[in-house]
Formats: sequence, C-alpha cells, structure tokens
Amino acid sequence: MKLEELVKAVPNCYKQKLVDNQQEITGLALDSRKVRPGFVFFAIRGAHQDGHCYLEQAVKNGATLLVVEDERYLRHQFSSPISVLVVKNSREAMASLSSRFYQAPSSAMKVFGVTGTNGKTTTCFILRSVLEKTGKACGLLTTVKNVVGVREEEATNTTEESLYLERDLSAIREAGIEQVVIEVSSHGLALGRVQEVKFDVATVTNLVPEHLEFHSNFEHYLQSKRKLLEKVEENRLKNYRRLIVFNSDDENCRKIYSGIGVPFLTFGAGKEAEVQAREIEIGWRKTTFSLCTPWGRENVEIPFSGTHNVMNALAAASTALGSGVSWEAVVEGLASCQKVPGRWELVEAGQKFTVIVDFAHNWHGLEQILSQIRSLSRGRLIVVFGCGGERDRAKRPLMGEVCARYSDVCIITTDNPRGEDPLATAEDALSGVKKVAQTKKVCYSIIVDRVEAIRKAFNLAQTGDVVLLAGKGPERFQIYQDFVVPHNDFWIAWQILKGER
Repeated sequence: MKLEELVKAVPNCYKQKLVDNQQEITGLALDSRKVRPGFVFFAIRGAHQDGHCYLEQAVKNGATLLVVEDERYLRHQFSSPISVLVVKNSREAMASLSSRFYQAPSSAMKVFGVTGTNGKTTTCFILRSVLEKTGKACGLLTTVKNVVGVREEEATNTTEESLYLERDLSAIREAGIEQVVIEVSSHGLALGRVQEVKFDVATVTNLVPEHLEFHSNFEHYLQSKRKLLEKVEENRLKNYRRLIVFNSDDENCRKIYSGIGVPFLTFGAGKEAEVQAREIEIGWRKTTFSLCTPWGRENVEIPFSGTHNVMNALAAASTALGSGVSWEAVVEGLASCQKVPGRWELVEAGQKFTVIVDFAHNWHGLEQILSQIRSLSRGRLIVVFGCGGERDRAKRPLMGEVCARYSDVCIITTDNPRGEDPLATAEDALSGVKKVAQTKKVCYSIIVDRVEAIRKAFNLAQTGDVVLLAGKGPERFQIYQDFVVPHNDFWIAWQILKGER
C-alpha cells in the first residue's frame, strides 16, 4: 500500500510530514526491534515502556513512517529523512492505520464479541464449537489461544493490540473464514484495541468489580464494557443480524444495555430470563441439563462441571440460537466442545485425592468454583491461591475471605508479584482469611514459593480430599519485576505427584 493511501485513515492528525507519498508500506510495528524497511512504527506509551524512546532504533531498522504523540522526541537528527505523523493518540491512530493497511477485515465476516468479568474464555470456546457445527469454520481470538485458520498460537493479552488484532482478522479472512469469536476485555475496549472492529453480536456474561487498578472506579469499568454494545449498535454496514445477549440475573448487565437500540436476548437462572437451564445434573467431568428457550426445549450435555459453566453454556447457546443457528448445531456443539486450558483442569497422576487447576483469580470466580467443589465433594477442601502484584489491592482480602469460607485449609502463595513484595500481597489476602477464622475453623499459612505451596497441599491431602490450585490456570510463567520464571500449575502438580520434581 502506498503511503499517501495509508495516511488517509487519520485525516485529523496534528502534523503531517511525508517525505515521499509514493513510498510502499510493507508492514506495521509497535516494537522497534521488529521494524523492517518500509514499516510504520507506532510510538505507544505503555505501563512500563514509552515507544518514543525507541524512534532512533526504528529509523535505523528501516522505518518509513513514524507515528508519534509527542513531537519533542523528533528534535533528534535522524540519519535520513523520515515521514512523520503527529497525532493526539497513537493507539487510536494505530487502530485506524492497521485497519486500513489490512483492508478492514472485520467488514467481511460476522464478528461475535464476548465480554464480562468471568466466563469469557469458556463461553468463546463453546460458542465457536457450536458455530462450527453449522459446517462453517470459525476463527477464535481469546486469552488462552488464537485460532487463525489452521494456525493456533498462544495469546499474549485477552484482547490483542489493534495492530495484531487486525493482522489476525486479515489472516482469518484470507483463509476463507467468514465468522470469528473474539474475547473482549475492558482494557481492550478502554484502550481502543477493538476500535475498528465491526461487531455484529455482543454477549455479556456477568459484571462485578475487577481491574480497578486500571479503571478509576467501577462505573468506568462498566462504561468500558458498554462500549462493546455501542459498537454493535453503530455497525450498520453489514447484512448480518445484530444482537445483544446478556445475563438478566446481573443488574449490571441490564444497566449497560439500557438505551442500546439493538434487539436483545437474555439468559439466566431467574424467571425473567428467556433462555434457562432446568433439571441440572452436575458431575466432576460433565453436566447435563434441559435447555429451555423461546425456540423450544432440548436435553443437552456439556463436557464441563459446575453451575458457572452452565451459565457459560447458556450464554453461548443464546448467542447462537438468537443468531439463527439450528438446534442440531447447538446440541452437538455444546456436547463436543474441547477442553479449555486452565479451566477446571483435572490433574490425574494416580493420586488418591482430586487436583483441580483453575484460572479463578478474583473473589467472584473463586466463590463459583469453590461452592461447586463443596457440592460435589465429601472430603476436605485445600486451596492454594495468591493475589496478583500491582493489581487491585482492595480485592485481596475479599479473595482470602471467600477461600477461607469454603475451604478447610488455605495456603496463600505467590501469583505474578510483578514489582510488589510477594509477602505483602499474601498478607493482604491473609487479613480476609483471619476474618473468617474468627468464626469458622480453617487452617491457614503463607508459603511464598508457589511450588512449595503446591507440594505442601499435596502432603496434607488425604483420600477423598480436593486440592484447588487457583489463579494461574494456563499461564506458563511467574512474573516478577525484572524477570520471569517458568511455571505452570498443571505441570508442576503432575511432576510433584509423579515424584519427578
């Protein structure tokens, strides 16, 4: 694409200096190390790095165009003339330019967006499984992995930066795929990562306070989530049926839908929900229930345990049925959905107690899974959990309180401390545990080394007990301020149980 064609995507930039309108743009980058000749480099201000500090490196690597917010960084004399766009917001400009470079890929497919506090990833997996039972392939972009045609890769963010999102959507389109399911985070909405994505359907699982270290307050969090619904409302360019699906049990879901002029469909446990589950039978590895909808009623099975996963299945089924998918595809898709990494993942290494790895990392998610384990198990419940460093500190005592309320043994440990003292984050959670311990018998301790915490839990476990390793789910690293160390709860647990560690 020629430079003059690309820059039309940002007509309102503060300043534009183009060395050669006819230069060919060959790629986009927000990491100066990945710049090649003919590339555009976006100077993005992040939480720990400022891309403006790497302009010189980008030029040395062959950048054709620099997109910056602060032109003071341009006072440096580069070795050769360079085209520049000075913009109000580099992230917004990156979204616009990326969409134009990749020729607006979301305009050529049906786009399903799934947001909420908990259950997003599982709902995305189930929904994709159902959509593919229609006989048509479906792309998938989520926290744990991205499926782009025949290619699968690990994700780095719940919702990728706009440059990578538009690139992946383009690859999905090039593979001849006409539908995609995208997990949409509050960060992705607030930071404009999905700015240019044309959503046709939005599904909201539930909404409770989360990521308040990023959002100034809960209201800002809710308004960020509402942006997804507004994007569906604004999308009038395609002929697909537009739809909003939300959990009617959740007053916050109802709140953010208020005033949106798009047809809606509700799911939930309450009588007012249009899609409900009845006659629920929950086991360790599967759940059956009667799916009741405006289109009729069917007995269905999902290869997951827990009432929270029933709600995820309701969200996916509502989205599919409301979008015109057949009953047959819904029933088959629910039953055959593949396992979601790090969600209710059983570690079976021949031990006499049950071990579950789950991503639950806030008080709401912990309460869902702990209450479910309590309903299934007659043995003791031992939970290993930690609180993320440099994240919402107010939720730490709540997490400790929930864990102590449901468990017999609480072992507080490390969960991505980042720049914080791991002991300090553990002590914040301990305050919630101690609050419950005043009225309920619960054993508790702090073991900062997560591997040793897991080992301690296994040493305590007896026949019939359940050990829950909560918080990290599919993650493969433990993140500290200046380094990361390999760590995956599932494989650590497997190695300890097999005597290999």
